[in-house]
Order: sequence, then structure tokens, then C-alpha cells
Amino acid sequence: MKAAVLDAYGDSGRLVVREVPDPGPPGPGQVVVRARATSVNPLDWKLRKGSYRFLMPAKFPLVLGVDVAGEVDAVGPEVTRFQPGDPVFGGVDVVKHGGAYAELVLVREAALAAMPGVLSFEEAAALPTAGQTALQALRDKGELVTGERVLVNGAAGGVGHLAVQIARALGARVTGVAGGRNLEFVRGLGAHEAIDYEAEDFISRDETWDVLFDAVAASNYRDCEAVLSEKGGIYVTTGFYPRLPIEMTITALGGLFGQGRRARPVMVKHRAEDLVVLERLANQGRLRPEIQEVFPLERIAQAHDLSETGHVRGKLAVRIG
Repeated sequence: MKAAVLDAYGDSGRLVVREVPDPGPPGPGQVVVRARATSVNPLDWKLRKGSYRFLMPAKFPLVLGVDVAGEVDAVGPEVTRFQPGDPVFGGVDVVKHGGAYAELVLVREAALAAMPGVLSFEEAAALPTAGQTALQALRDKGELVTGERVLVNGAAGGVGHLAVQIARALGARVTGVAGGRNLEFVRGLGAHEAIDYEAEDFISRDETWDVLFDAVAASNYRDCEAVLSEKGGIYVTTGFYPRLPIEMTITALGGLFGQGRRARPVMVKHRAEDLVVLERLANQGRLRPEIQEVFPLERIAQAHDLSETGHVRGKLAVRIG
């Protein structure tokens, strides 16, 4: 099969498209998906550069790509929800099984769901990692409920633009923070208000939010504490910084005694039940990924380079076949 292969850590030029062996028959609880599309996430190029070499050491040659959309090619023992030919989307364990920059991809059934019928393969491939990160950040870590106020920092980006839509679907009043050129885009996603970070720092505002989701890891709890609701505002971040574990511990202890504000990180978990939530929202017309550009697999290096600029509106998709 054809795949984009990484033979060593390095820049995007290390990604080489060539023929590699098929993944082989699926084991218990596993599905082989014939990939039609994948997407580029920051995790992909951070793995490529070796940023996580101690947490997630790579075994080369490595195929990257944590999102997949395509059709079921084969099912293993104990798989009950899918059969060959079913259109599916989901998340891939790159280090264990190899990623989705390939024509055939091995995926756990527990990390797959039926593909939203209203989306293209490219749109569906943009959802698993970014969509579940947004959902888990808001619903699980942020405990967001109807009527609350939420601020999404990085509201035009891959995770952020989905978070705005999910927050609206959860019944929240949404403020989105983005660059000036993206303000109308953010309002079009359903944000009640859009703040231009180039002209104004939301931290200086004389208002508070129940949930502050930093989808681009550009802030920290200490700076954002003053704009969190005193009644229990929650700061959620996709990033990590040295003081975060201390802030998590202190604010968690305070929460046990009813002392309000908390700090929490979010690390995505690929779960079929959450993919089903995203599928339902998409089919209802309440969630749709923005695709800035679709690349053929042969141009995966250019897709990585563009993603690394940090100025992509929505997501970058990659067409496999």
C-alpha cells in the first residue's frame, strides 16, 4: 500500500511517500479501514520533530496521522458494530499500530463511529481529534451547562472553531478570541461576541466567564484567574507549562471546600461514544468543520509546513484515495 513514511525525526522533508506492507489482518476488536482522507494536527508534526520522543518514542519507519475517514475493509474477531463497506471515521493509535497517512489503517473498534452522512470524507477526517478535544474540554473538564458563559481562545483554529460550535450546541453564550481577519468567521460559527486579540487582551476585560477554554495553549491559569467566575470558573488548556500541576492541585483542593476557580488540562481520548456525539451534531447541522485546504498525500510535507505556521483557519485535510 502507499503511505507517507517517516524514517527519522526531523523537518517535513523527512516524510516520504512510498510503498509499504499492508497492516495485515485485524486482531480482536480491531478494524482495517481503507482510508479516503486524514487531517493534519499539531500532534503529527510534533511527533515528526521528536517533541514527544520521551513520552511517545517512535519506532521507525513510522506512519503518522491520528485521524481517519474511509470505508471498513476488514473486521477482526469480537467486532460487532461494523462490516466491510461501512463508511466510518475515528482516531488512530499512531505509535502502536501506525497512522492514517496510508491507504489501509488499523483502528480499534472502540475508536470508530459511523461517518456523518452530511459530511465529505475530508470533512469527517477533520473531526476526530480536534472535535473530541473540544467536546471533552467543554463538557468534561469545563463542566459546561446550558446558560453558562464560555470564552474560546483560538476560536478560528482547528480545535477552537469546533469548540465554538459545540459550546453553542450545549446551550452556552460564547465569546471567541481570534485575529482580526477571522472575526466574521467566528461570529458565523455562532459566537455571540468575537474579540480581536491583536487589538485587545481579553484578560483586561471587566467581565468573567464560567469556562475559559484556551484551545491554542497561549495563556496560563494565573493570568486568566481574574476573568473566571468566582462561583466556580474553570480554566481548561490544551497545553502544559511547569506551574500547571501545582495550580491543578491547589485549585482542586479549593474545589473540595467550595472555593471556586479551577485549572484543568485536556488530553484527547478517542472514544466511540464521543464520536457518536459529533456525528449527531453534524447530521443535525450544528457542527461542521472548516477546511482551509485539501492536500493530496504526495504534498503531505507542505501540509505540515502550513500547519506549523499556526495561522490555519479551521483544519487542513489530506486526500488519500
